[in-house]
Amino acid sequence: MDAVHAQVDLVELEVDLLNSKDDKIVQRELAYLRELRYGKRAAPADEEPTQIIFDMPGPERDKQ
Repeated sequence: MDAVHAQVDLVELEVDLLNSKDDKIVQRELAYLRELRYGKRAAPADEEPTQIIFDMPGPERDKQ
């Protein structure tokens, strides 16, 4: 990585990518920078986590 950084200014390269006219490149780079800063993305807020109930009683048919 140091050899690459010696030849290319990685910050300048990232700024150029963020200023790209291609929206897909800009979105990808923003997502990449967010992941570097905050880690992998969490589940979207509109998705509820799976709820597991261990002591839930069974159906009436099982009690006979």
